[in-house]
Amino acid sequence: MTSEPIGQRFSQVYLREPNFLPDSERLRNRLGIIYGIFEDRTLFGNKLESELGVMLSRDHSYTSSWPVILRQLQLRDVLDSITIRWNSISSVYPDRREADRKRFIAQVRRVFVEEQVRYRIDDSAGVHFTQDSEFERSRIATITILGNPRYNSVRQLYEEAFICLDSLPPDGKGAIRHSFFAIEALFRLMFPKALQLNGSEVNKYVRPQSDVKYSEQEAAKNLARKQISSFIDWIDGAHFYRHEPGTEDPAQPPLELAVFMVSQVSGFIRWLVTFDQTEGETPS
Repeated sequence: MTSEPIGQRFSQVYLREPNFLPDSERLRNRLGIIYGIFEDRTLFGNKLESELGVMLSRDHSYTSSWPVILRQLQLRDVLDSITIRWNSISSVYPDRREADRKRFIAQVRRVFVEEQVRYRIDDSAGVHFTQDSEFERSRIATITILGNPRYNSVRQLYEEAFICLDSLPPDGKGAIRHSFFAIEALFRLMFPKALQLNGSEVNKYVRPQSDVKYSEQEAAKNLARKQISSFIDWIDGAHFYRHEPGTEDPAQPPLELAVFMVSQVSGFIRWLVTFDQTEGETPS
């Protein structure tokens, strides 16, 4: 996991397209209930308005106001509010303040886990992506390039891989399998005559297009061939976790390997889509 600032508000570290970030009404409601449990609600509300530049629509001194308030905020402000809420927990007794802050962090962590959102909170209430920012950045880039309705089924399968990683405990097998299903769906969409996704079919359909696409640059053509070989190795690796009828279901892979496989398929998907879009028509 990459080194990230501790105790910083989410939007100060990450700026993302909000439509692609994990969010839910239940998440907001549960955070709002937690906010109301702790004292200094008026101080917190004032800090929220002054630090984020938002105007709260309700009297924020009441416990019951906070779920409604959070449902009305932009997601970036909801995530930033977690850090601000932690900082606003105060007491004339340092031991009590520290105990309350630890209890707050424990409750937010529980909500993140149970609502299966890809966020984690550090010990100073900074909010981060569960894996790391590069992993999330790659996910968003891949979903963006799959925005054309032509790729709806691919996108759905790709997002299922992340849902598997978000489960408790993480389902690495499911993540690898759905990663394979996603890129297989893309491959079959691009090459309807292909029998299945395997090394032979990749060499038959992708390699010739790659050679043509990069024909004017020998180094680029050779590099692309190496990437195609890597793609074939990825396919072969994913097959170890595909459960065929009549065979024993493999054990869960180490989480870091599952994350690595999902990270790799993101790059392969984005690259393959460029072949699909090169000629402005559907390849056959």
